[in-house]
Amino acid sequence: MRVLVADDDKEMAEALAGSVTECGHDVVGTITGGGLAVIQAFARCEADAVLLDIRMPRFNGLTVCHALLSRKPDAKVIFVSGSMDEKDPFVVSCGASAYLQKPVSLTTLRDALDAVQASQAA
Repeated sequence: MRVLVADDDKEMAEALAGSVTECGHDVVGTITGGGLAVIQAFARCEADAVLLDIRMPRFNGLTVCHALLSRKPDAKVIFVSGSMDEKDPFVVSCGASAYLQKPVSLTTLRDALDAVQASQAA
């Protein structure tokens, strides 16, 4: 599966990208410039899924998720956050496929990516 990784913390983005690769998926881009850059990169790289931080500059992850799903309703967004609760009404209403709490274990990431990939095949 082709995965776009987006986190404004460069070290976190690189760690997530490494973990995605270790899970057997392809990283098609690593975005650290904020939400607007994620929207632009998604249009270019044809990702199957986006690992998306919620707290980012220039459009937070919630706004980015809405934008991606409005452009491509079958897009798969996996939120990755250390600052918001997965039961927050704003998070729940975004339409993301999954929510992972930072720090993310390799097993948790693998399970989320595998579930997203299985949902695309169905």
